[in-house]
This record gives sequence, C-alpha cells and structure tokens, in this order.
Amino acid sequence: MARHPRTYAGRSSDDDETASNASFRLDSDDAAGMDLQTDATDVTDSDVPPPTRCRAKGRPRQNRSIQRPSWGKSHKSEKGSPSLSRLATDSDCSSSGDDMNVDARHSRRPEQRCSQKKSRKPAALSGAPTRNNASNTSSSDDDCSGSGFDSDSDTDPDIDSDGELSSDSDDDGYADGTRRNITRMDERWERYCRKRNKKYRGLPDSLWANPASALRDARKKELTLFLRWCLRLRRGKNGRKLKGIKKFKSLDTDWKSFLRHYEKVTGEPMDDALGRRMRKVGINLSPDSGRVANLFLPQSIRRIAREHDLDTDEKEKTPMFIEDVVPLQETTLRTMEKRFDLGLQRMQQCLYPLMACFTVNRINAMRRLQYQHLQCSIQRDPHGGPPRILLEIKYKFAKKYMGVTQANTFPLPEIIYDPSLMLSPHTFLLGILFHDDAFRAPGIKSMEDLRRLWVEDGRQQMEVPLKRDKAKHYVFCKVKSVRGKIQIHRDQPISQSTLSRQLKIFGEIAGFKWSLFTHRFRYGGGTILNESGLVSDAKQNLIMKHADIRTFLNHYLPRRINTDMQALMRGLKPDSAMMRAVTRMGRWIDRRRPRELTDAQKATVEHDPELQKATRKRDAFSKKLQRSQKITGRKLDKLDKLKRGVTNTRNRLLYALRQRVREEFDEEQAVLDIERQLAGTAILDEEAKEQLQIEEQLLPQQIYLLGKLMTWPTSLSVEAEWQRRNEATEAVRLYCAVLEGGPRRGRRPKRTVPVKEPRKHSLPSEEVIAPTESPPLTPSPSRHEIALQEAGEDIRTAAKPRACFQCYGNPAGCDNRRLKQYSRHKGLLRHFRAVHLDDRHCNYCNESVDNDMCWRRHTVDKHRLNVRYLEDYPHDI
Repeated sequence: MARHPRTYAGRSSDDDETASNASFRLDSDDAAGMDLQTDATDVTDSDVPPPTRCRAKGRPRQNRSIQRPSWGKSHKSEKGSPSLSRLATDSDCSSSGDDMNVDARHSRRPEQRCSQKKSRKPAALSGAPTRNNASNTSSSDDDCSGSGFDSDSDTDPDIDSDGELSSDSDDDGYADGTRRNITRMDERWERYCRKRNKKYRGLPDSLWANPASALRDARKKELTLFLRWCLRLRRGKNGRKLKGIKKFKSLDTDWKSFLRHYEKVTGEPMDDALGRRMRKVGINLSPDSGRVANLFLPQSIRRIAREHDLDTDEKEKTPMFIEDVVPLQETTLRTMEKRFDLGLQRMQQCLYPLMACFTVNRINAMRRLQYQHLQCSIQRDPHGGPPRILLEIKYKFAKKYMGVTQANTFPLPEIIYDPSLMLSPHTFLLGILFHDDAFRAPGIKSMEDLRRLWVEDGRQQMEVPLKRDKAKHYVFCKVKSVRGKIQIHRDQPISQSTLSRQLKIFGEIAGFKWSLFTHRFRYGGGTILNESGLVSDAKQNLIMKHADIRTFLNHYLPRRINTDMQALMRGLKPDSAMMRAVTRMGRWIDRRRPRELTDAQKATVEHDPELQKATRKRDAFSKKLQRSQKITGRKLDKLDKLKRGVTNTRNRLLYALRQRVREEFDEEQAVLDIERQLAGTAILDEEAKEQLQIEEQLLPQQIYLLGKLMTWPTSLSVEAEWQRRNEATEAVRLYCAVLEGGPRRGRRPKRTVPVKEPRKHSLPSEEVIAPTESPPLTPSPSRHEIALQEAGEDIRTAAKPRACFQCYGNPAGCDNRRLKQYSRHKGLLRHFRAVHLDDRHCNYCNESVDNDMCWRRHTVDKHRLNVRYLEDYPHDI
C-alpha cells in the first residue's frame, strides 16, 4: 500500500513537496550506507547503463524493509553527516535527478554491493562522517579481493608512532610568559612535596614521594596549605631572593597557572566543585533540614589574601595617548644620556612607539615583525591629487588562543602636509628599509626614486615589492658589539627584555612618573576605540585580539574616570579636552624627577640592618677562611656566594630607595615650588635652571637629523612637501650607519650649566685711567682641545694610563671615546679586553703586528698596558 507524506498545518505546497522528496531520499539514501562518494564515482563509470525510466513523486516504498539495516530505528543522521548534507543540497533538485540516483544505485554490480555491505556503519557509531571511501574500501579488501579490486595497502601512509607525536606542552598554544608561570608553579609543587615528604619519610608508601600522585589526590585542605606555603617563600631558583607576593592579583595569577599545571599532569581540568570551593562562595546547608543556613563557607583564596593583607587594588593603568608620544620622541632623538652602538638602534626605538600607538599590538607581535609582513605600494588618491605611499603591516605573530589566530593587516597611508614628521611611521620605516637596500627594483634607492612613480590609467595601485631573499629580515633586529665590532643580526629579533628596558629608560629621561611599557599604548588606543563611537565591539575585539569585550572592561579600561561627571549632571557641555589632559601620562611629566641617587642617599643604605647582617656574615667567614689551614673549593664557593649576597642586598635596597624617592618627588618638590612662588623668586631659581638648561653633546649627524625631522609645512606646494619628507627619510637612512660609541660606563656625567659672567660695573665719569698697552690677543683653547691634551698626556707619561691609546689614535672615532679617561686603570683594562684585544694595528703608533703575541707585547712595551686576566690584578689598581 502506498504511503503518502503527512501534511502539517501552516505548510505550503512547496514545503510539502520538498518534505516528500527529502523523506524519500533520507530513507533510501541513508539505507545505502555512508559511502556516497563511492556511489557518485560509480555512477559516472562507463559500464553503468544510464537510467531509462522516471519515477513519479510519492512512489510507494515497496521494498524498504529489505534495505533497512538491523539498527534501523536507532540510526539517526547527525548534524553535518552526508545524509543531511544531501538533504540540504538536493532539496531544490528536480525529480529526474533524484530518480537517476535511485536507478543508478539499483544498477550496481554485485562486487560493488559487496563492498558497500561490508563498510556500512551507523553514523552514531562511526563518530564522524566520512568524506571519502578510502577507509571503506580498505576494510573490504579481503572479502572482495576476488571481485577484481586491487589491494591499496602499499600506497596507504604509515601510522605515526607515539614517539613522533608532539607533547601537549609543545602544542598547547600558550604564550611564553604563561609557560614560564606554569613551569614555576610546577617547580614549587615539587618543592612543596619534598618538604612534606621529609615529615612523612618514615611512613611506608608516602603519598608525597610522587608529586603527580599527590596532585591527583589533593583536596581543598592541601591546596590551601600549598598556597600559604607559596606566600611564605623567601628564596627561589638558585637561592635568589624572591620579591614576594604583595597583591591579590598576583596570587590569582599563580592560582590560574597552577590550574594549567594541574590539567597538564592529571590530563583533565580540576573538578568544578573543588574549584568553586577554592575560589567562590560556598553555601552551607543545614544537616537537619537541608535548607540554606545563614553562614557561608569561607573562600580559601580570598581568606588567604585577607590573612596576609594582600593589596586588592589593581595596578595603575594610566593610558598613553599621542600627546604623550611627542615628548617621548623628542627625548629619544636628542638625548645622549642613553647611547647606542649604532644609529639604527635609535631609529628603531623611534619607530617602536609609533607602531605601538597606531596598531595597539603587543610587544611580541611588533618585535617579530619581518619584511615579509610589510607591503609598500603607490596608491591613487580618491580625493584627487598626487599618488600616496601606503604601508601595509601584517602582524603574523599576534597573541594566539589555543595556538590558532588570524593575522590582522593595518594599512597606513601617507599623510601629506603632516605637521610633525616625528610622528610619521613612514619616515622611520622607509629610512630603515633604504638603509638595508630592501626594495626589489634596482632603481629604488631613495625617496626621490619612489616619488617618480605614478599609477597608470585604469589601476588603483602600483606595488613596490621587497627583495625575496630579505623576507626573513626583522624590522627590529638585534645589534650587538663584539670586541669593538658592530654586528647587525638581521635574521634575529631584538629581545623582549632589551626593548622593554630601552622604552623604560627613555620614559624616565622624558620625565614620566610611572614606568613606561608597551601595554600603556594599548590602554590609550583601546580607550579611544571604545569612546569613538565609530568602532563596534566586534571590530574592537578584532583589532586588539580579544575574545570578548569583557577582557577590555576588566583589564584595560583605566580606573581613573575620564568623564566630566560634574558637567554631565548639571546639563553643561563636558570639557573633554580637559578630562583627557588630566587622565593621560603627560600630566605627571617633570624633567627634574631624579633618575639616580645622590651620594648622601646611597650612604644611608649602608646603615640598613639587613645589609649590615650580610656584611658581618661575609667578613666573619672570610676571616675564618684566612685562619684555616685547608682551603677547599667548596669553601671558596661559599665565600663567593656570601659576596654575591652582599652585592645583591645592596643593589636591592638601592633600587627600593630609588623607587621611593621618585614616588615622593612630586609632593616634596611641590612644597619647594610653592614656597618659591609665594616668595616671588621662582623665575630666578638657580636649581630649576640647572635642571632645565642641560648642555647636551650631540653628534653632528644627530643635529642634522633633528633639523630635518622638526620642520613644519611652509608651503602649499606638493613638491615642497615631498622634498621636506624626502629629506627627513634620507636623514634617517644616513643616521642608521652612525656609530654612537656604545652605552655609557660608570657614573653618569654631571649636568653642566653655562655660567654667565658677572656684569662689570662702569667706572665713574670723573675717574680717568691712562691707557696701557694691551697684550697681544691669543685665542683661548676650547674645552675639546684641553680634553684632547689631557688624554694624550696620560697616554704618554702615566705609569698606569687611564685613557685608551687605540680610541685616541682613531680620528674617525667619536669624541666621547677618544677623550674618555677611566676612573681606574682596571677600567681601561676591561675596556681593552672587550674591544681591542683582536686588533692587529696600533692607531696611536700607526704600526701593524702579525699575531696575538706580538700585539700583547706591543701594548706592554709601548703603552704600559699588560692585558692579563683581571683576576690577576690587585683590587687597588
């Protein structure tokens, strides 16, 4: 008897027809198994006759029970299975196409039906829908080998062994910092287990002997004791003193890292009930009635925070806006308090804040930027006018979630008539590319060559490709000095610690109150995106690489409210400019803020009880070692350890004192400024002028660079503006090859102030002095000449010279190297071993030597410089 499709109310005739076709195809096709692709391939075979008849819709299913498998009612097509995909894709097909598939299936050869029968499995048991028939064919080779099928076991790939599979720790997708935190918690858990195992060592089969087993069996009590033990730790790896946990956020971060370590060891996340008992409020149920009691179970982690009086306030999140980048760029370009080995490093440091401000990316994403992630092109201006240069930057190494991410590309078009070239990333980035000769076209050597290009008719752009052999070069590459020779490692990125330290130093020189780091640019950029009204939450998450907008609200949004609440509540116009000025980093800029401690402040550290205790312990052991008859290597190692302890303690106390002085500077200096202003002597204050009138010894190339970058548009002519930008980029390219002389050694030189000569009072008119013969005018020697004479005299006559004859005899070297005199002879020896030990030509004597032995003999005989190991010298040289 024919079975007609059931019709439901509210459905059209088209829906009924589609449902009828779908019902018939679902039952007939799924009954044939999961190897639909094999059927499709067989249909196109030449030996299969084409269908010769058509069957009308709603044909009775007369032989369906024969084709239905034994698990018929329990078989359901899963989402994404081939049956549902056929239903979705073939719902609009004609009836002739459906009949062709059905008739073709009935016309299969016997061996094909044999293969299909052996490989038929329900979708629920197969686990995932099969896309091809490779596995089905191989499973039926034995049964159908006599039917004409060839075995394909020789062509199948081998199965990987367990040793070839990567471990979960290598493929977890965590950042390097997160992995270090996980490793640190792993080490601490092992230390905790060793400590507990000492207490229960006498017991057989102690649980603490195996840290992994102890972690699997740990409950709330043991985890709480472990966290308390971590808070009491004073020494870390290799006996180094720990800073300690002072904030609740740090404890919470350690707990999250411990959860990841727990999942790595046990193979599964921590039980939800145990996690809630450790972090969230638990409800105490009355044992009699089962109702909720008035008391709550204490929170373990938060109770620990209260017991140890941890600070629950979040860290300071003052944003860095573009107004704050201007003084930072000026300081980076003109200061010599921080020197580099090569001018390329200074140009990289100028480019980095601009990239961080305009793309709001993390430090690892920017420092690993390569030439292959850059694209330069000449674009047609849609507003008319000359073409514009476009730089597209693709951040491939952005932060990943579970090891997978999509790279963002930021297009940065050139801004014509830019009022400040210091804020133009094109100036610095193109200058660095020209210095490396990175453009693929041989004729592109400068900005003038780029300006001669134009976009042909009918096109929007002209690409300017880079060289393929330099695709792996890093924009922020590593530069280091080895024995006085500057080496540029283009294939290695600059380290994260070096980049962060340089940014922090220039922030201190600029006068910022708080430490400057990369995420401050993300704080400012995220705030602008959130308040602009032009960017949706989805696009903001895409730009900042956040999974949810709550990440920005919880961790990025500054807690200093930048909304003019007073004007808003009173119905007045909010003063947005004023609120932005009082909530950014530039509010606390003061160039007078000290960077170093004075001698008097350093002397106060020597009276600290902790340092005195370490000093007494070192001196006592040293005297004991001197009286000892037998001195072993173990005792000498202990003495070295005590000496390092004294040095580390002193440095730690000095660092803490420096931080305290910088934090208290605003209030103390404000009192002095108030007193001077009330006394009416603020303008004539000599102390303020001493801090503000700084005489910088800039290099000639640096002065030329400042002159080209600190220019304003003076003409509406496009050619004049192009010339201004071209000259700035060319100045950047030239400065990349400048040798600055390397970082300063020893104490920083004191700031000098030009001294004004006192005014000479005029004599009374009645007094007449007879004219005398004036002596001949002789030009007074300059300060540079005086320093040059002193250095030459020290090299010629001093028994233990303090000036380097190699640097002095190099006329092409920097003046700060040629004229430098070290405070002790030992400093000169250290400098010579690090810089000039591999030289074979004496710049002072203009003589060449053959080998290392002759070079050492020359330094001893001619310049009284015996280059030996520094440990051989007494400490008083």
